[in-house]
Amino acid sequence: MTPSTTLTLEGFLRGLQAEIAALIGAVILILIVLLLARWLINQRAANRDVFDATSARSLANKIAGIVFLLVLVGFAVNAATYASNVVPRSDLDGSSIYRDMDSNIKR
Repeated sequence: MTPSTTLTLEGFLRGLQAEIAALIGAVILILIVLLLARWLINQRAANRDVFDATSARSLANKIAGIVFLLVLVGFAVNAATYASNVVPRSDLDGSSIYRDMDSNIKR
């Protein structure tokens, strides 16, 4: 069996397992903080008539959306970095290890 240097979907997902777990954890944390903020806004709006709860909820939603987009962009950058660094670049390496590996495979 000849080893392959292609990136499979399973290998890609296994390589990003820690980043996927962090992404899920960050999304859950964002949702919990957003729900807590909205609950506090509702509590404050019930106690005061002058407090503008609608604009405060809108601001909380916008902030949560921006944080979510930043987390998503960070994950995408990590995924792109991982995908571009998986396959070894034998043409850039001056050592003979790739030739030795090829000769061992052909035996």
